Amino acid sequence: MKTYERIYKIVKKIPKGKVATYGQIGQMLNLNPRVVGWALNRLAKYKPNTKGQKQDNIPWQRVINSKGGISTNKLMNIPLGLQQLLLEKEGIVFNENKKINLRKYLFKH
Repeated sequence: MKTYERIYKIVKKIPKGKVATYGQIGQMLNLNPRVVGWALNRLAKYKPNTKGQKQDNIPWQRVINSKGGISTNKLMNIPLGLQQLLLEKEGIVFNENKKINLRKYLFKH
């Protein structure tokens, strides 16, 4: 199985209302967290469907940085605030610093 496919397989397992970090997924697969980011950024080439997920139903929005924050706001191919909006629709709450409480929402594999 190719590296990106292995990443997508894990991301698909993150349940609604939970998140994982790039580092967490990287550690599970013995990969640099940046590779996880590159794999998920690749999904942005596809148009979102009506549920806000990419066409191949990989819940990319559930992967965040190790500080509990959004990293996609730095990408030109994902609309500003989209990831936070999608996570909030799943019931995830952000604090005043736009961070997620990882103790509460982190996916335990």
